[in-house]
Amino acid sequence: MDSWIYSIAPHLDRAMQARDGHTSQHCDRVARMAVRLGEAINLEQHDLLVVAMAARLHDIGKIDLPDSILFKRGALNDAEWAIMRTHSTRGERFILDQRDIPFREEIARIVRHHHEHWDGTGYPDGLQGEAIPLLSRIVSVADSHDAMTSSRPYHPGRTHAAARSILVAERGVKHDPAMLDTYLAAITR
Repeated sequence: MDSWIYSIAPHLDRAMQARDGHTSQHCDRVARMAVRLGEAINLEQHDLLVVAMAARLHDIGKIDLPDSILFKRGALNDAEWAIMRTHSTRGERFILDQRDIPFREEIARIVRHHHEHWDGTGYPDGLQGEAIPLLSRIVSVADSHDAMTSSRPYHPGRTHAAARSILVAERGVKHDPAMLDTYLAAITR
């Protein structure tokens, strides 16, 4: 049943790797952590496959961003952040345009909402609480953790202990408390 991931993923991985190797590696790590979190909450096999592909593609919309924003070595200004925030909707459109991706509607929905915040302050739609798709909440936690612990042009990677402290502070604000608690207990040990 999961053979479609292995037949499609290498093509998408090559496209992401060619555009931005850091983002490609980040997406691989997020996919592994998202699947582990999904297993920890006993997701069914179908949902594990969907969250795996969505996590691998959660930043695919970044391949369409200008180099001046994607590779900037400093803080983004407000206008640049506005463009950066479009990566989730760009990713959604990209996935919906790929007719050979099974479950593309589900995957696209997860990608669109992976930056929504539990308190409603996220983007692109300002969804709040359980209105955020469950699989998007899973990707969000894994994405945040990996983004903090990985070095980026604009900040060095934090230790797992430092990232854990930040995640705890984001509990109920940025992240679903139940997802975060499970992630911290099962994944970041």
